Amino acid sequence: MMARKHIEAELEKMAKESGASAFVPVKPSQVVTAHWVRLRCQFGCKNYGTRLTCPPYSPTPEATRQVLDEYEAAYLIRYDGFAGLDSYPPESLTGAMDKLTMHVCDAVFNMERHAFLAGYYKAFSYGAHRCRRCAVCALDEGRTKCKFPVEARPSLESAGIDVFATAKNAGIPTTVIKDKIVLKPETLPTYTLLLLE
Repeated sequence: MMARKHIEAELEKMAKESGASAFVPVKPSQVVTAHWVRLRCQFGCKNYGTRLTCPPYSPTPEATRQVLDEYEAAYLIRYDGFAGLDSYPPESLTGAMDKLTMHVCDAVFNMERHAFLAGYYKAFSYGAHRCRRCAVCALDEGRTKCKFPVEARPSLESAGIDVFATAKNAGIPTTVIKDKIVLKPETLPTYTLLLLE
């Protein structure tokens, strides 16, 4: 197995090359889980129950806490703005969010896969935002099995992770997005998490 410092340097390089603005080691004990996060999904998100990676199908805060406690290292990864977009605001917010979400989810999945192949067989990543891998989720087709079971991951929020408290613990505090009109990249942070053992 590759030494931890070496794999960490490789993963940080991958994150930065994919456009991440931050790749910050955080102790798994500093990743905060909370019931209110899942409550906000249920009463505040129009996507609740519409994706297999969203509540009530995603891990509960208790299950997520149990998983986090099985790891020695975690990396909070932040992306700012929309992927590959040089001018703001975007012409199509939905299109820009689709592209951003897929870019971030694919990037962190590639980091997870790289760590796994380097001998860190417990490597696991969380996605970002709601899943956008399919235009129509298998749930809408009456199925309970994801079309992309290897790549699909719950977002931090859908797994009960308090992103605000976790980002603060990692030294990269964030604030509430107050407006859907994104005029500059730093006003739209996207977080994901990679776990390593």
